[in-house]
Amino acid sequence: MGLKTRDYMTADVVSVGRAANMAEIVALLKKYRIPGVPVVDEENRLLGLVTHEELINIFVPHYLSMLDELAFLDDLGEIEAQTMAEIEPKLFLAEDIMATDLITAGPSTSIMKVAALMVNKKLVLVPVVDEDGRLVGVVSRNDVSSALTWAASEES
Repeated sequence: MGLKTRDYMTADVVSVGRAANMAEIVALLKKYRIPGVPVVDEENRLLGLVTHEELINIFVPHYLSMLDELAFLDDLGEIEAQTMAEIEPKLFLAEDIMATDLITAGPSTSIMKVAALMVNKKLVLVPVVDEDGRLVGVVSRNDVSSALTWAASEES
């Protein structure tokens, strides 16, 4: 079958530089309806990734993420008000909030391998880089599910 990322990845990638701020990133995610943006340097080398998870984590106080159960908290209004008062989205830069411990794929990586990584590591987006670490595309869950569904329908 030989399903490769190069055949199913999104090659026209929306990316940002390290100085992009949180407000700009959120605007791009909303405009293009994408789950995240790669952060690249001037030579298009991958530096990191900002997804909705990194953005949401800015707003959730650390002590709340340590709790397994939030049902006992009826109202988070005071916490919400305090958090909103303390956060200025334009002050958070991509280089400060991006995930840097990334799992990447190459253009010849199997789509099945990417699918397994997405499921096992709960990834929403996998950057595709060349041998020099330059961003050449991204593979989303939509790309993977479309590729596998298409391949399965061709086999039957």
